[in-house]
Amino acid sequence: MEAFNMQLLRVFDRLLWTTIQGSVLIVLIVLLQLILRRRLPVRWHYLLWILLLIRLAMPWLPESKMSIFNLVPQSIQQGRIIESFSESRSAHDMDFYFRATPPDAQKTEAKGDSEAVLTQLVRMLPLFWFLGAVVIAGYACVRNINLWWTVKRERPITDQTILDLLEDCKMQIGVQTIIGVVVSDRIKSPALFGFIRPRLLLPQGMLETYGLEELRYVFIHELAHLKQRDIYFGWLMALLQVVHWFNPLMWFAFRRMRADREIACDTLAISTMGPDEPPKYGRTIVNLLESFSQVRYLPSVAGILEDTCQMERRIKMIADYKKTSHSRWAGAILLVVVLACVVLTNAYVAKADFEFSTPTNLGPTVNSPYSDGTPSISTDGLSLYFNAQRPDGHGDYDLWVTTRATVSDPWGEPMNLGPTVNSPYGDGGPIISADGLSLYFGSYRPDGYGGNDIWVTTRATTDDPWEEPVNLGPIVNSPASDAPGSCIDGLTLFLDSSRPGGSGGQDLWVTTRATTDDPWGEPVNLGPTVNSSDFDAAAISSPNGLMLFFMSGRPGGYGFFDGWVTRRSTIEDDWGVPVNLGPSINTSGLDGCACLSPDGSTLFFMSERSGGYGCHDLWQVEILPIVDFNGDGNIDTDDLVILVNCWGTNERLCDIGPTPLGDGIVDMEDLKVFMSYWEQENMPEVP
Repeated sequence: MEAFNMQLLRVFDRLLWTTIQGSVLIVLIVLLQLILRRRLPVRWHYLLWILLLIRLAMPWLPESKMSIFNLVPQSIQQGRIIESFSESRSAHDMDFYFRATPPDAQKTEAKGDSEAVLTQLVRMLPLFWFLGAVVIAGYACVRNINLWWTVKRERPITDQTILDLLEDCKMQIGVQTIIGVVVSDRIKSPALFGFIRPRLLLPQGMLETYGLEELRYVFIHELAHLKQRDIYFGWLMALLQVVHWFNPLMWFAFRRMRADREIACDTLAISTMGPDEPPKYGRTIVNLLESFSQVRYLPSVAGILEDTCQMERRIKMIADYKKTSHSRWAGAILLVVVLACVVLTNAYVAKADFEFSTPTNLGPTVNSPYSDGTPSISTDGLSLYFNAQRPDGHGDYDLWVTTRATVSDPWGEPMNLGPTVNSPYGDGGPIISADGLSLYFGSYRPDGYGGNDIWVTTRATTDDPWEEPVNLGPIVNSPASDAPGSCIDGLTLFLDSSRPGGSGGQDLWVTTRATTDDPWGEPVNLGPTVNSSDFDAAAISSPNGLMLFFMSGRPGGYGFFDGWVTRRSTIEDDWGVPVNLGPSINTSGLDGCACLSPDGSTLFFMSERSGGYGCHDLWQVEILPIVDFNGDGNIDTDDLVILVNCWGTNERLCDIGPTPLGDGIVDMEDLKVFMSYWEQENMPEVP
């Protein structure tokens, strides 16, 4: 049962994103119809709705930078709406980064109970949707089966005059399908039924009441339904309406679509008539309305009196009918093409020029049943610092370190950095300097300048103990919340801060100094290209200073917080547009706080994904260069030609050496990496 509930949750999550897409398209179509009411050809009002059916029936469509859905967070696009809301979130969810609240701020029991109730209610929504869909689908099936049984029991008419009239109408409108005519006292209005063996349904007494001319107009209208394949679209509408029954916009859209379908049929029918016939056609529809009742909607039926609310609009269109000019047709085609490019494409997802292996957990030796996160690795790759909320610490969060003898050995048992470094007030986000002699971290301890300040502890050699931490002072720290990022050569310190002057709640900043003996300068914001209006933090630079990994809650992600990366060609250049690290790293929950191994081949990061040992765990993943430059699935001479053509440039596509992140220039290092992969793929296996 639990497995079924989880699967249902994922289906409903994906469905919510699809219904959001459909709702956006509905609003656009209605606006266009209102704005271009007289300029848009009548039949194109109906054809616009076909885009909605395509969008709902095919949620997986090509990516495009033109897509309107680029404005929507990728967490929603990936179908993680209910899943995100069904997990109780609070400020303490950010404790892994030590960005939450001081330890004296506790959740109340009442709040916890209310969140649990809300979470349970949200988790019940997929089941409620499923039951509603089953009921509505069952009701529609019963009604259609009853009509099918009624039609099956009736014999098609054999009156040769009526059949000859039908054949003439088929020739006039260009239909060759074999159609039977059925008369029944259970039919309330003329309608077309079925698409495998279509039948023209007529109510009892119609053949005796109406003359051949009026019957001819009725036949032409129903044959127009057949030519437009409206029964097929009717079934598709019915299926989509069952699936999206909870969205009132869908009910509005499908009713309006059926009304526009009738007018489109009127237009198609009139286009085959002489200039003096449209008024007679219109009078026939009015007479039918006086004699017969409106057809109750069924997906297997396309009638002539389906929507009487639009009757005035239909009669006015018939009276004012004129053939559409070529310029209006061209404009309508252009409009549909542009609209299709905007709404029939999915959001563009920027791709990095490297990929990841499957992430692996650092295991129960390093991780605990509690919260472990924000890793920072030493330049020799033998010490991994992190913060953890464990019961054997000195405060809310403490700084810990795990070590190994060589980079091939497993990590050892973590050690607490002790009361000299840690305080009872919570300490987190450790950043080890390149020389291993300075450790920057964030802390709520007293004597700071804001809620969370940046502190540093130093030691004379890597064998000496850490000394008493020192606050970085009021230039680096602010009255707001501040935390350290990576420190390059002890001269460049990235940090994140909620101080004024940023783009959002928490921004990435950088401070520099001329020498290690100088004080840190005034922090500079990394700007709107890197920062968003949401939460941006935990900036960790690659060893060459050309890549900056960070964590963000911005739109376009896969979950609550995601890992992102921004790049620059040289140290002097500006940072580029950030790229999401993708679904290998990011999940629907919290992911980020990544740091690179010294050789750039491994990414260590924090995640609350399944398969861990506690609230948040430490994970690692191998970074692999993409050597197939042209994406044809082979590493061959075509890729070598691309590399040679980029020789001496800073082309990111071919800058794969030293593996995997490159050094800012395409040169012999990149050729070495390329040839190693070439040999792996093309050298014959030795038996």
